[in-house]
Amino acid sequence: MFNAQRGCQDRTDRHPQCSLGLAIDPERAYTAENVVPTRVWHGDVLRADCQVPRGVPVTDEEDLRSALWARLPHTGTPAWLPAVRTMDRPPLPRCPRSVPAG
Repeated sequence: MFNAQRGCQDRTDRHPQCSLGLAIDPERAYTAENVVPTRVWHGDVLRADCQVPRGVPVTDEEDLRSALWARLPHTGTPAWLPAVRTMDRPPLPRCPRSVPAG
């Protein structure tokens, strides 16, 4: 996971203000109501199993924009990470249409 905020990149205390929420549904607005309780921080290695190419577009602090979302299996419901927050983008298969948000 990549955090564009320079002050968060060197922190090791996992401060809540430096965390990122993972979306419940990549096809809904990326708001606090659409975020799972699990948080992630800069440098966390996350394993995605598939992607959706046309979720809600997300723009980061440097105006990088992406509508690509990666599904991260975790306890309970799958969570989604916007591709704009990743440092690596290895090829992933497209998620089955029947599994948009878990």
